[in-house]
Amino acid sequence: MNVGVIFGGRSVEHKVSVASARTVSRALEDAGHRVVPLGIAPDGCWVHHDLASRALAGGLDDLPPVGAPVVSTFGHLLSVEVDVLFPLVHGTWGEDGTLQGLCEMLDLPYVGTGVLSSAAAMDKAVAKQLLQAAGLPVVDYEVISRGPWSEDPEDGLSRLGRFEPPIFVKPSVGGSSVGISKVPDKSCLRTAIDLALRFDDRVIVEAGIDGRELECAVLGYQELEASVLGEIVPGKDFYDYADKYLEDGAQLLAPADLDDGTAADLRAVAVDAFAALGGWGMARVDFLLEAPAPLAPVPGDGRFYINEVNTLPGFTSISMYPRLWELSGVPISALVDRLVEIAVERHRDRRRLDDGIKGWIAEVSSE
Repeated sequence: MNVGVIFGGRSVEHKVSVASARTVSRALEDAGHRVVPLGIAPDGCWVHHDLASRALAGGLDDLPPVGAPVVSTFGHLLSVEVDVLFPLVHGTWGEDGTLQGLCEMLDLPYVGTGVLSSAAAMDKAVAKQLLQAAGLPVVDYEVISRGPWSEDPEDGLSRLGRFEPPIFVKPSVGGSSVGISKVPDKSCLRTAIDLALRFDDRVIVEAGIDGRELECAVLGYQELEASVLGEIVPGKDFYDYADKYLEDGAQLLAPADLDDGTAADLRAVAVDAFAALGGWGMARVDFLLEAPAPLAPVPGDGRFYINEVNTLPGFTSISMYPRLWELSGVPISALVDRLVEIAVERHRDRRRLDDGIKGWIAEVSSE
Protein backbone atom coordinates (compact mmCIF):
# COMPACT_ATOMS: atom_id res chain seq x y z
CA MET A 1 0.00 0.00 0.00
CA ASN A 2 0.95 3.65 -0.42
CA VAL A 3 1.10 4.99 3.13
CA GLY A 4 1.23 8.75 3.68
CA VAL A 5 3.31 9.39 6.80
CA ILE A 6 2.28 12.76 8.27
CA PHE A 7 4.88 14.31 10.58
CA GLY A 8 6.21 17.57 12.02
CA GLY A 9 3.48 19.96 13.08
CA ARG A 10 3.03 23.06 15.18
CA SER A 11 3.53 21.68 18.69
CA VAL A 12 6.67 21.63 20.83
CA GLU A 13 7.03 17.95 19.91
CA HIS A 14 7.93 18.75 16.28
CA LYS A 15 11.40 17.17 16.39
CA VAL A 16 10.09 14.10 18.22
CA SER A 17 7.52 13.71 15.45
CA VAL A 18 10.25 13.79 12.78
CA ALA A 19 12.21 11.12 14.66
CA SER A 20 9.05 8.99 15.04
CA ALA A 21 8.33 9.31 11.32
CA ARG A 22 11.79 8.04 10.40
CA THR A 23 11.36 4.93 12.56
CA VAL A 24 7.86 4.23 11.26
CA SER A 25 8.87 4.78 7.62
CA ARG A 26 11.66 2.22 7.83
CA ALA A 27 9.30 -0.26 9.47
CA LEU A 28 6.60 0.31 6.85
CA GLU A 29 9.09 -0.29 4.05
CA ASP A 30 10.29 -3.46 5.78
CA ALA A 31 6.63 -4.58 5.86
CA GLY A 32 6.35 -4.05 2.10
CA HIS A 33 4.59 -0.68 1.99
CA ARG A 34 5.59 2.39 -0.02
CA VAL A 35 6.07 5.50 2.13
CA VAL A 36 4.81 8.89 0.93
CA PRO A 37 6.32 11.66 3.14
CA LEU A 38 3.86 14.39 4.19
CA GLY A 39 5.54 17.05 6.32
CA ILE A 40 3.95 19.89 8.29
CA ALA A 41 6.16 22.87 9.17
CA PRO A 42 6.12 24.54 12.62
CA ASP A 43 3.85 27.28 11.21
CA GLY A 44 1.27 24.65 10.17
CA CYS A 45 2.06 24.74 6.44
CA TRP A 46 2.33 21.51 4.44
CA VAL A 47 5.79 21.33 2.87
CA HIS A 48 6.96 20.21 -0.57
CA HIS A 49 7.41 16.47 -1.02
CA ASP A 50 11.17 16.85 -1.64
CA LEU A 51 11.67 18.67 1.66
CA ALA A 52 9.64 16.10 3.57
CA SER A 53 11.68 13.32 1.95
CA ARG A 54 14.92 14.99 3.05
CA ALA A 55 13.71 15.06 6.64
CA LEU A 56 12.75 11.37 6.62
CA ALA A 57 16.12 10.51 5.09
CA GLY A 58 17.92 12.25 7.97
CA GLY A 59 18.91 15.43 6.16
CA LEU A 60 16.80 17.63 8.45
CA ASP A 61 15.94 17.27 12.13
CA ASP A 62 13.06 19.69 11.78
CA LEU A 63 11.17 21.39 8.96
CA PRO A 64 11.65 25.13 8.36
CA PRO A 65 8.62 27.45 8.50
CA VAL A 66 7.07 28.14 5.11
CA GLY A 67 5.72 31.60 5.93
CA ALA A 68 2.61 31.34 3.75
CA PRO A 69 -1.10 31.01 4.50
CA VAL A 70 -1.65 27.41 5.59
CA VAL A 71 -4.51 26.88 3.15
CA SER A 72 -2.27 27.76 0.20
CA THR A 73 -0.03 24.76 0.99
CA PHE A 74 -2.74 22.10 1.09
CA GLY A 75 -1.87 21.15 -2.48
CA HIS A 76 1.12 19.21 -1.13
CA LEU A 77 -1.34 16.94 0.68
CA LEU A 78 -4.08 16.79 -1.92
CA SER A 79 -1.79 16.04 -4.87
CA VAL A 80 -0.38 12.76 -3.56
CA GLU A 81 -1.83 9.31 -4.16
CA VAL A 82 -2.11 7.36 -0.92
CA ASP A 83 -4.18 4.43 0.30
CA VAL A 84 -3.75 5.08 4.03
CA LEU A 85 -2.58 7.97 6.18
CA PHE A 86 -0.29 7.40 9.18
CA PRO A 87 -0.44 10.55 11.37
CA LEU A 88 2.60 11.00 13.62
CA VAL A 89 2.06 14.62 14.60
CA HIS A 90 2.36 14.65 18.39
CA GLY A 91 0.64 17.14 20.66
CA THR A 92 -1.85 19.85 19.75
CA TRP A 93 -3.00 20.07 16.12
CA GLY A 94 -2.00 16.44 15.72
CA GLU A 95 -3.33 14.00 18.30
CA ASP A 96 -6.14 16.17 19.65
CA GLY A 97 -8.72 15.20 17.02
CA THR A 98 -8.01 18.04 14.59
CA LEU A 99 -5.82 16.05 12.21
CA GLN A 100 -8.08 13.02 12.60
CA GLY A 101 -11.01 15.21 11.53
CA LEU A 102 -9.12 16.23 8.39
CA CYS A 103 -8.48 12.55 7.59
CA GLU A 104 -12.20 11.87 7.98
CA MET A 105 -13.04 14.74 5.62
CA LEU A 106 -10.59 13.33 3.06
CA ASP A 107 -12.39 9.96 3.32
CA LEU A 108 -9.10 8.12 3.73
CA PRO A 109 -8.23 5.33 6.18
CA TYR A 110 -5.90 6.61 8.88
CA VAL A 111 -3.88 4.97 11.63
CA GLY A 112 -4.88 5.64 15.20
CA THR A 113 -8.09 6.34 17.01
CA GLY A 114 -10.89 8.69 15.93
CA VAL A 115 -11.81 12.32 16.47
CA LEU A 116 -13.76 11.94 19.71
CA SER A 117 -11.37 9.65 21.56
CA SER A 118 -8.35 11.65 20.39
CA ALA A 119 -9.86 14.89 21.67
CA ALA A 120 -11.05 13.31 24.92
CA ALA A 121 -7.67 11.78 25.72
CA MET A 122 -5.88 15.07 24.99
CA ASP A 123 -8.05 16.96 27.48
CA LYS A 124 -7.05 15.70 30.95
CA ALA A 125 -10.21 16.97 32.61
CA VAL A 126 -12.52 15.29 30.10
CA ALA A 127 -10.47 12.08 30.17
CA LYS A 128 -10.63 11.87 33.97
CA GLN A 129 -14.38 12.39 33.94
CA LEU A 130 -14.88 9.59 31.40
CA LEU A 131 -12.53 7.25 33.25
CA GLN A 132 -14.31 7.94 36.55
CA ALA A 133 -17.69 7.32 34.91
CA ALA A 134 -16.37 3.91 33.82
CA GLY A 135 -15.37 3.12 37.41
CA LEU A 136 -11.64 3.30 36.70
CA PRO A 137 -9.10 4.65 39.21
CA VAL A 138 -7.76 8.21 38.87
CA VAL A 139 -6.04 10.35 41.48
CA ASP A 140 -8.05 12.97 43.36
CA TYR A 141 -8.22 16.15 41.28
CA GLU A 142 -9.88 19.55 40.90
CA VAL A 143 -10.42 21.63 37.75
CA ILE A 144 -9.66 25.36 37.82
CA SER A 145 -11.02 27.49 34.95
CA ARG A 146 -9.53 30.81 33.84
CA GLY A 147 -12.69 32.93 34.24
CA PRO A 148 -13.58 32.04 37.86
CA TRP A 149 -9.89 32.04 38.83
CA SER A 150 -9.37 35.55 37.43
CA GLU A 151 -12.43 36.84 39.28
CA ASP A 152 -11.74 35.19 42.64
CA PRO A 153 -8.50 33.23 43.04
CA GLU A 154 -9.04 32.93 46.79
CA ASP A 155 -12.24 30.95 46.17
CA GLY A 156 -10.29 28.69 43.82
CA LEU A 157 -7.59 28.14 46.43
CA SER A 158 -10.20 27.34 49.08
CA ARG A 159 -11.44 24.44 46.91
CA LEU A 160 -7.94 22.98 47.03
CA GLY A 161 -7.74 22.80 50.82
CA ARG A 162 -8.00 18.99 50.90
CA PHE A 163 -4.77 18.54 48.92
CA GLU A 164 -1.51 18.01 50.78
CA PRO A 165 1.91 18.54 49.18
CA PRO A 166 3.30 17.42 46.91
CA ILE A 167 0.59 18.66 44.54
CA PHE A 168 0.73 18.59 40.75
CA VAL A 169 -0.65 21.43 38.64
CA LYS A 170 -1.10 20.86 34.89
CA PRO A 171 -2.70 22.53 31.88
CA SER A 172 -5.76 20.44 31.01
CA VAL A 173 -4.74 20.28 27.35
CA GLY A 174 -1.10 19.90 26.44
CA GLY A 175 1.78 17.49 26.05
CA SER A 176 5.44 16.90 26.89
CA SER A 177 4.86 18.07 30.49
CA VAL A 178 4.88 21.71 29.34
CA GLY A 179 3.48 23.99 32.04
CA ILE A 180 3.40 21.27 34.72
CA SER A 181 4.58 22.06 38.24
CA LYS A 182 5.21 19.86 41.26
CA VAL A 183 4.18 22.07 44.18
CA PRO A 184 6.08 21.34 47.41
CA ASP A 185 4.18 23.87 49.52
CA LYS A 186 0.64 25.26 49.34
CA SER A 187 2.03 28.79 49.28
CA CYS A 188 3.29 28.05 45.75
CA LEU A 189 -0.09 26.94 44.37
CA ARG A 190 -1.12 30.35 43.03
CA THR A 191 2.11 30.70 41.04
CA ALA A 192 1.80 27.17 39.64
CA ILE A 193 -1.81 27.73 38.55
CA ASP A 194 -0.92 31.04 36.89
CA LEU A 195 1.88 29.26 35.02
CA ALA A 196 -0.41 26.46 33.80
CA LEU A 197 -3.00 29.02 32.65
CA ARG A 198 -0.41 30.39 30.21
CA PHE A 199 -0.89 27.17 28.23
CA ASP A 200 -4.62 26.42 28.53
CA ASP A 201 -7.86 27.92 29.84
CA ARG A 202 -8.37 25.08 32.31
CA VAL A 203 -5.98 23.64 34.86
CA ILE A 204 -5.92 20.28 36.62
CA VAL A 205 -4.78 20.20 40.26
CA GLU A 206 -3.92 16.66 41.38
CA ALA A 207 -2.88 14.92 44.55
CA GLY A 208 0.72 13.76 44.35
CA ILE A 209 1.36 10.01 44.44
CA ASP A 210 4.56 8.60 45.91
CA GLY A 211 5.25 5.63 43.69
CA ARG A 212 6.30 4.32 40.30
CA GLU A 213 5.47 5.52 36.79
CA LEU A 214 4.43 2.59 34.61
CA GLU A 215 3.33 2.35 30.98
CA CYS A 216 1.36 -0.17 28.97
CA ALA A 217 0.84 -0.29 25.19
CA VAL A 218 -2.62 -1.11 23.80
CA LEU A 219 -3.39 -2.29 20.25
CA GLY A 220 -6.51 -3.42 18.42
CA TYR A 221 -9.87 -2.60 16.90
CA GLN A 222 -12.87 -4.76 17.80
CA GLU A 223 -10.73 -6.45 20.46
CA LEU A 224 -7.99 -4.60 22.33
CA GLU A 225 -4.77 -6.21 23.57
CA ALA A 226 -2.24 -5.01 26.12
CA SER A 227 1.53 -5.39 26.09
CA VAL A 228 3.96 -6.08 28.89
CA LEU A 229 4.59 -3.16 31.26
CA GLY A 230 7.43 -0.68 31.18
CA GLU A 231 8.66 1.77 33.80
CA ILE A 232 9.91 5.37 33.69
CA VAL A 233 12.44 6.28 36.38
CA PRO A 234 12.74 10.09 36.26
CA GLY A 235 16.17 11.63 36.38
CA LYS A 236 14.71 14.61 38.26
CA ASP A 237 12.03 15.21 40.86
CA PHE A 238 9.45 14.22 38.25
CA TYR A 239 9.37 13.39 34.54
CA ASP A 240 9.20 16.96 33.20
CA TYR A 241 9.94 18.53 29.79
CA ALA A 242 13.67 18.90 30.46
CA ASP A 243 13.95 15.31 31.65
CA LYS A 244 12.18 14.06 28.52
CA TYR A 245 13.95 16.09 25.85
CA LEU A 246 16.89 18.13 27.15
CA GLU A 247 18.83 16.31 29.85
CA ASP A 248 18.42 12.61 28.98
CA GLY A 249 18.49 11.64 32.65
CA ALA A 250 15.46 9.37 32.82
CA GLN A 251 15.68 5.57 32.70
CA LEU A 252 13.25 3.57 30.56
CA LEU A 253 12.98 0.08 32.00
CA ALA A 254 11.24 -2.71 30.11
CA PRO A 255 9.83 -5.03 31.10
CA ALA A 256 9.00 -3.51 34.47
CA ASP A 257 9.80 -5.49 37.62
CA LEU A 258 6.28 -6.45 38.71
CA ASP A 259 4.64 -9.50 40.20
CA ASP A 260 2.29 -11.38 37.88
CA GLY A 261 -0.89 -10.30 39.67
CA THR A 262 -0.13 -6.59 39.54
CA ALA A 263 0.98 -6.80 35.91
CA ALA A 264 -2.23 -8.60 34.94
CA ASP A 265 -4.35 -6.01 36.75
CA LEU A 266 -2.57 -3.12 35.05
CA ARG A 267 -2.88 -4.68 31.60
CA ALA A 268 -6.61 -5.25 32.08
CA VAL A 269 -7.18 -1.68 33.26
CA ALA A 270 -5.12 -0.31 30.34
CA VAL A 271 -7.54 -1.98 27.91
CA ASP A 272 -10.55 -0.75 29.91
CA ALA A 273 -9.20 2.80 29.99
CA PHE A 274 -8.71 3.01 26.22
CA ALA A 275 -12.14 1.44 25.66
CA ALA A 276 -13.74 3.96 28.06
CA LEU A 277 -12.53 6.77 25.77
CA GLY A 278 -13.97 4.97 22.73
CA GLY A 279 -10.54 4.17 21.38
CA TRP A 280 -9.20 1.80 18.75
CA GLY A 281 -5.88 1.46 16.97
CA MET A 282 -3.18 2.34 19.47
CA ALA A 283 -2.62 4.00 22.82
CA ARG A 284 -0.09 4.10 25.61
CA VAL A 285 -1.71 4.09 29.04
CA ASP A 286 0.38 5.59 31.83
CA PHE A 287 -0.07 4.58 35.47
CA LEU A 288 1.02 5.73 38.90
CA LEU A 289 1.62 2.79 41.24
CA GLU A 290 1.99 3.39 44.94
CA ALA A 291 5.01 1.56 46.32
CA PRO A 292 7.21 1.71 49.41
CA ALA A 293 10.33 2.09 47.23
CA PRO A 294 10.58 3.32 43.62
CA LEU A 295 12.29 0.22 42.24
CA ALA A 296 11.16 -2.49 44.63
CA PRO A 297 8.83 -5.28 43.45
CA VAL A 298 5.28 -4.38 44.38
CA PRO A 299 2.90 -6.76 46.15
CA GLY A 300 -0.27 -7.67 44.31
CA ASP A 301 -2.45 -5.41 46.46
CA GLY A 302 -0.55 -2.23 45.49
CA ARG A 303 -2.83 0.69 44.58
CA PHE A 304 -2.59 2.16 41.11
CA TYR A 305 -4.14 5.04 39.20
CA ILE A 306 -4.46 5.93 35.53
CA ASN A 307 -2.34 8.99 34.93
CA GLU A 308 -2.89 9.53 31.19
CA VAL A 309 -4.02 7.86 27.97
CA ASN A 310 -1.79 8.85 25.05
CA THR A 311 -3.47 8.06 21.72
CA LEU A 312 -0.48 8.93 19.52
CA PRO A 313 2.59 7.69 21.40
CA GLY A 314 6.13 8.25 20.24
CA PHE A 315 7.76 5.91 17.73
CA THR A 316 11.39 6.94 18.11
CA SER A 317 14.12 4.31 18.46
CA ILE A 318 13.75 4.40 22.27
CA SER A 319 10.01 5.05 22.59
CA MET A 320 8.10 2.78 24.95
CA TYR A 321 5.18 1.94 22.67
CA PRO A 322 7.09 -0.01 19.97
CA ARG A 323 9.56 -1.27 22.57
CA LEU A 324 6.82 -2.81 24.72
CA TRP A 325 5.25 -4.54 21.73
CA GLU A 326 8.66 -5.84 20.66
CA LEU A 327 9.00 -7.42 24.11
CA SER A 328 5.47 -8.80 23.73
CA GLY A 329 6.42 -10.62 20.52
CA VAL A 330 5.34 -8.03 17.94
CA PRO A 331 8.34 -6.52 16.09
CA ILE A 332 7.91 -3.00 14.80
CA SER A 333 7.42 -3.96 11.14
CA ALA A 334 4.57 -6.28 12.14
CA LEU A 335 3.23 -3.60 14.49
CA VAL A 336 2.95 -0.85 11.87
CA ASP A 337 1.54 -3.34 9.36
CA ARG A 338 -1.17 -4.28 11.88
CA LEU A 339 -1.96 -0.62 12.48
CA VAL A 340 -2.42 -0.09 8.74
CA GLU A 341 -4.71 -3.12 8.60
CA ILE A 342 -6.80 -1.74 11.46
CA ALA A 343 -7.07 1.62 9.67
CA VAL A 344 -8.39 -0.05 6.52
CA GLU A 345 -10.79 -2.28 8.44
CA ARG A 346 -12.20 0.61 10.45
CA HIS A 347 -12.61 2.77 7.32
CA ARG A 348 -14.47 -0.05 5.60
CA ASP A 349 -16.84 -0.36 8.58
CA ARG A 350 -17.37 3.39 8.67
CA ARG A 351 -18.35 3.40 5.00
CA ARG A 352 -20.69 0.45 5.56
CA LEU A 353 -22.47 2.39 8.30
CA ASP A 354 -22.71 5.50 6.13
CA ASP A 355 -24.15 3.43 3.28
CA GLY A 356 -26.65 1.89 5.69
CA ILE A 357 -27.83 5.32 6.83
CA LYS A 358 -28.23 6.52 3.24
CA GLY A 359 -30.06 3.34 2.30
CA TRP A 360 -32.46 3.71 5.21
CA ILE A 361 -33.19 7.33 4.26
CA ALA A 362 -33.89 6.24 0.67
CA GLU A 363 -36.30 3.57 1.93
CA VAL A 364 -38.15 6.01 4.19
CA SER A 365 -38.32 8.63 1.44
CA SER A 366 -39.87 6.16 -1.02
CA GLU A 367 -42.71 5.12 1.29
